[in-house]
Amino acid sequence: MTKETTMDRLHQMRMSVMARAYREQEDAPGVEDMTFDERFAMLVDAEWDSRRSNKRVRLLRAAGFAEPDANVMDIRYDADRKLDKGQIKELAGCNWIRDRRNLVITGASGAGKTWMGCALGVAACNSFYTVRYVRLPEMLDDLCTEKNEEWLKRKKRYIKCDLLIIDDWLLENAKANEAREILEVIEGRSRIGSTMLCSQFGAGAWHAKLGKGAVADAVIDRLVYNSHVIHIEGEVSMRKRLSTL
Repeated sequence: MTKETTMDRLHQMRMSVMARAYREQEDAPGVEDMTFDERFAMLVDAEWDSRRSNKRVRLLRAAGFAEPDANVMDIRYDADRKLDKGQIKELAGCNWIRDRRNLVITGASGAGKTWMGCALGVAACNSFYTVRYVRLPEMLDDLCTEKNEEWLKRKKRYIKCDLLIIDDWLLENAKANEAREILEVIEGRSRIGSTMLCSQFGAGAWHAKLGKGAVADAVIDRLVYNSHVIHIEGEVSMRKRLSTL
């Protein structure tokens, strides 16, 4: 088999990075002193790294983050925010997602909940977990409609991801049909993935906002019992903090 035939077959198999690395390897210094295994390992590494990089980009794009550039390295630990740097570092490692635990981020309006939630979501994508970000009002608009095949597809997208981030959690009281849809999503996720909630209200206020009945009990039970909690203190909004930089 000629070199050009090998190159053509690599491209046909969509291994263009390996093909390029194969061509470039011919001019690399010291390549004549390398064994076949060493040269082959370099080609495989090039293809492997490229595919992982492309997968990371696809995951980040598919997540739909409100703050796609958020990064845990940029989280501000101002004293009045009372954030536990060790806790956030541990959460950024994503073991809680591997263990299918949940995360609740609370704080006043403007505290930076959305940004922090997205930063941890980006960390999850960088660890190759599938993530979906949505505001609760948008999710309910999606699900509180006619139950047809398209509705079922939308519902599955909320359930079948490693991490679902629900922002603006229970800003307003949920109607009975909305509470039921919330339960269906949370119940569906309880055995297969993690859920992150960003809310102005702690869990103590959720029961009334979900209607106080059995549905509210079921939602809270599935969310709270295995959750990490981050509460962002401080009376100065992030917008104001950043404006002083």
